[in-house]
Amino acid sequence: MRLGQLFAAVGLGVGAWLLPLGSASAGTVMYDSAGFIQGQQSFVEAFNITSPGTLTISLSSVSWLDPVTDLNAFVSTSSGVIGSTMGPGTESTNVAPGTIYVHWFGDASGAYDLGVYGLKVTFQPTASPVPLPTSVLLLLSGFAFLLIWMRRREVASCPAYVASPTN
Repeated sequence: MRLGQLFAAVGLGVGAWLLPLGSASAGTVMYDSAGFIQGQQSFVEAFNITSPGTLTISLSSVSWLDPVTDLNAFVSTSSGVIGSTMGPGTESTNVAPGTIYVHWFGDASGAYDLGVYGLKVTFQPTASPVPLPTSVLLLLSGFAFLLIWMRRREVASCPAYVASPTN
């Protein structure tokens, strides 16, 4: 094995060893849409949440046609409002399992009496995070296989000694 290949293998091994191993949490985009508000309108969307977690709402007014004023949103359950009313921006709320309602409303007044909004609702469960596999051993074995394969190709491509036939 050449010295350069050895240094590359050692460098990759040390780099893989230094990679942070932790856990990942799986979040879900529950609603992501843009829509129109004509005059004064309100909307509601229901979501069935199966575990406790954090509901994040991003609300924005899109600068097209007429501006949407008084654009607001809030989260509720069948027992009442959770948190407070929010304007354009992003806000997170802790929620329990059950049916969650997201309400948003606004006023589009201008030449067209029509405005555009954007709404995105994501949910991040607080349940145990998904563990990431400790794949350093798998990574290193793949590099070892690659180096052995390269070495065999190198040996196979070398011209073999061929003895000339004698008469």
